[in-house]
Amino acid sequence: MTTQPPDTAQLYYCECYVNEHRLGAYDAHSPREALRWVRISLMMIAITLDEEPYRVARAWLNDGQPRAARDLEEGKPHALTLKQRTTAATWTISPIT
Repeated sequence: MTTQPPDTAQLYYCECYVNEHRLGAYDAHSPREALRWVRISLMMIAITLDEEPYRVARAWLNDGQPRAARDLEEGKPHALTLKQRTTAATWTISPIT
């Protein structure tokens, strides 16, 4: 009987930047946890967004998360950027083995 080495733990480093200044960071233990961090952030600011960035946020909330989850599970990073007037907010999630 051959024993396999245990799987290495996967972490996801999450960051939020506004106009290239880091506002926050979060270490997640799963794609679901990382995406929840982004989702909660989006829901907190949604009411303040103009119509176009609000539509982008809603599209990501409704349709973009499954694709993001697949990318993260495959070890690919994911980013979401919303632009409103002179402000750009970017959330990044990077898998770390």
